[in-house]
Amino acid sequence: MAHRPFRLALTYSLSAILAACVSLPKEESLNAFQNPAMTVADYLDCMHDQDVLLVAAHRGGPAPGFPENALETFERTQTVGAMVLEIDVRRTSDGKFVLMHDETLDRTSTGKGRVDGATLAQIQALQLRDNEGYVTLFHAPSLKEALDWGRDRAMLQLDVKPGSMVEDVVRFVVEHDAQSYAAVVVYSVEDALRAAAASPDITVSVEITDLERLKLLEDGGLPSNRIMAWTGVEKQRLELWSGLSERGVTSAWGAMWYLDRDVKSSGDPSPFVKLAKTQLDIVSSDIPDVAYEALSKTQDLRAAVAACNAGTR
Repeated sequence: MAHRPFRLALTYSLSAILAACVSLPKEESLNAFQNPAMTVADYLDCMHDQDVLLVAAHRGGPAPGFPENALETFERTQTVGAMVLEIDVRRTSDGKFVLMHDETLDRTSTGKGRVDGATLAQIQALQLRDNEGYVTLFHAPSLKEALDWGRDRAMLQLDVKPGSMVEDVVRFVVEHDAQSYAAVVVYSVEDALRAAAASPDITVSVEITDLERLKLLEDGGLPSNRIMAWTGVEKQRLELWSGLSERGVTSAWGAMWYLDRDVKSSGDPSPFVKLAKTQLDIVSSDIPDVAYEALSKTQDLRAAVAACNAGTR
């Protein structure tokens, strides 16, 4: 029994390697966001006009053999359909940016200790673990590697974790000319306004649970068309989604934990279809493949992406 996890990990890793070898042709993929003339905000407005509900893959869409926040996992997720990839950004001890959700290395890698206590090179020498704890042959990508991978391919939500100054992340995105496909996720009005001040082109995801908070952001200098309103994970806020839609603000909501749990236990994905009948714009999920398949029966996400790729704002 002591050797079983290793054998399973080896099986998962080999399968993941084979899958990762089949790369999406950027110029041919129907799943790719490929309009450099648009900012993230433009794309979200266009998708709203197409009347579709976008799926966001939480932590990039991990699955057995595919760890969270790994390029190989993003590749797998992107083959399912046109999705937003929500990924996590932390700073290392040498001031670099790496993709890692936790403040420590223990759960998701073969390392130990704090992320900000190790250099980027030290972290990238480690192997990533999948969510079952099995070791894969994949490594944590730097933010630069993630941005390079996402260009002409994916819409990225960069969840800026504590310890990574949001202005620095925004400047890094701008320096790499990635503001057309990368938005930042922050957790306070103050950080949202700092992100907005760092670049006029960055789209900012920030929690909004009422329209008064939206006004506070707008009064502070963050235009509504650059806001991605995160509306929580538990209560479905139908009136708020409608109010945000009327004001031209993109709304996002998390199916993680509650709705995902119910869908997995019942085997019935129809709750995702019901969400598409509301004014919600983005649903974030830990089972993005299930959500995408369910939504694809009532809406054509690929056609919507193609229309926005061909359009101008």
